Amino acid sequence: MRWFFMKQRSVKLLIPICIIIMALFGCDSGSSDSGSDNPTNPGTDDPGVGNLSGKVVGTIYGNALAGVTVAVGSLSTVTGTDGTFRLDGVGSGELAVVVSGDKIYRRTKAVNTTQQRTVKIDAIETASNFSLRFYRELARGNHPKEGDLFQTHRWTSATPPTFYINTNAASAIDGKIDQKTIDTVTRVLKEIVPVYTGGLYTKVTVQTASFPATMGFNDIPNNGFVISFDDTLRQMGAYGLTYTDPDFTSPFTSTISKVAMFLLDNEQFYKAGNSANISFEEIIAHESGHGFGFRHTSEPNSGGLPSVMVKTGEYGGIFSIYDQLHMAIVYSRSAGNTDIDNDPVSGNAKQMRASREVFIDERATGGIDNETQRQLAELPGFALAQEAFESQK
Repeated sequence: MRWFFMKQRSVKLLIPICIIIMALFGCDSGSSDSGSDNPTNPGTDDPGVGNLSGKVVGTIYGNALAGVTVAVGSLSTVTGTDGTFRLDGVGSGELAVVVSGDKIYRRTKAVNTTQQRTVKIDAIETASNFSLRFYRELARGNHPKEGDLFQTHRWTSATPPTFYINTNAASAIDGKIDQKTIDTVTRVLKEIVPVYTGGLYTKVTVQTASFPATMGFNDIPNNGFVISFDDTLRQMGAYGLTYTDPDFTSPFTSTISKVAMFLLDNEQFYKAGNSANISFEEIIAHESGHGFGFRHTSEPNSGGLPSVMVKTGEYGGIFSIYDQLHMAIVYSRSAGNTDIDNDPVSGNAKQMRASREVFIDERATGGIDNETQRQLAELPGFALAQEAFESQK
């Protein structure tokens, strides 16, 4: 599988990740919030103009983090036993608040003191079920065969995307998109969307619509996720491909506003038709993962963790517990977060690449018979899918 960029125009959600992983890994309830023995405890009162107070907790387990350094520029302090801190004289406006310590991954959080002067900051614990290698692959494209460390790329709209199942069957061998296919896609989407977004989106709206084979990105509704079926992908050895269209309304964010996804339709190309193939459900989940901003991971036999976003081979499901945890962390951070854990603020943000991105799943490597090849050759194929393959030549 590969990904590449195609030339095109260019909230923060702090979730209780402890809830997500409690039934999976176990979760400690943490220490008391009383702070009676903590000299830096700011309490609940506003610290006043030009000052900042708050509490540092663990991203994974939610525990108060004592002994963590909190810094704004040259000013710094250390959290007390209940994780609280206070910094005076930091100024007003946008601040880059840096938290660091030997038990956490260094974190930069963007804080605007014109909106709030008492904040909660979470940082990822090093002694946890978080895997930096896996996160870098899943969130940043750091698979050994790709080697990137991109900023995170995700949906941020308060309104969940609407999913459109394209009923245009011009590129399907059997000339139809049947109800079984529609129902399967709908079921998988309803299972994965809350997981892939860490609870940002729990409502999943799926509609059927007909989009032409000549469909371009201007034909996709705003905040839309269009899923089409194109059996000609099999000629290129692909199960599917996914375009994500970023909305670079700010040079410091990397948000997704539209997705075009293409999948093989005919059952013979999936596990139902040949046990050596990958299941339809897994391909839906994998390509949708790209649509939500996730990249490729290594197979367990290459040192990776089980994941539906595996680059080669087969996972055997629609998400793993490792996907669930690390995807939730991606969606708990600002879009555009950079390695290891830096929210975009003036002075540290990377220049975003103002382009549309496309991922091609090239795991459909088995042979196809002459009759199927003839049928595929007679199909028109979707223009966007053909454009993707032409661009890699």
